[in-house]
Amino acid sequence: MKLCTVLGLALVCAGCGGGSGLGPQEIKEQENELRDRLPTDWGNYNGGGYQEAIDFFANALEQADTFEGSEATLNEIKSEAHNGIAWSYFRLQDLESAWNSFQQATRLNRRNADAWAGWSGLALASQRYNDAAQFASQALESNVDYNSAFRIDESARALGHARIDSRHIRLVLAEAYFQLGRYSAADRADPN
Repeated sequence: MKLCTVLGLALVCAGCGGGSGLGPQEIKEQENELRDRLPTDWGNYNGGGYQEAIDFFANALEQADTFEGSEATLNEIKSEAHNGIAWSYFRLQDLESAWNSFQQATRLNRRNADAWAGWSGLALASQRYNDAAQFASQALESNVDYNSAFRIDESARALGHARIDSRHIRLVLAEAYFQLGRYSAADRADPN
């Protein structure tokens, strides 16, 4: 009898692994809910409501804090929200806030070409030419065919905004190199 009681308690304790109690389906639904908000948030940006877009993206970040799925997925979602905040601040000409938000977006997702593209333009506007060259290179490395107007996520949700593409990023890179006196295509200083 004692052995049955001990085995029963052991089985009950083994089944209590902690965690959120959410199954894979609930976590996927939670992820979809978060990702479904991002096109709406970009819609506010595209409509010129930059402060409203900041508020909506900030709400997405707050909602993301309750996400119980994988950290990689959470980082992608938060990166996109920080990216939207950054672009909005950039349009409002709050360059310091834009800088900090682009930095956060790229820290969370190193492959976020849109954040790198925005940050490169901001660095160029701020006359931080080394940073502009580095960020533009990272944007092109992340997505050589980058086009902000036609961005979609893996489920074909529209995340497009602006009309910036890889040609513009190459122009940022060229201007940064020009300002730095790096005139050759190999990115080495002019020998003269």
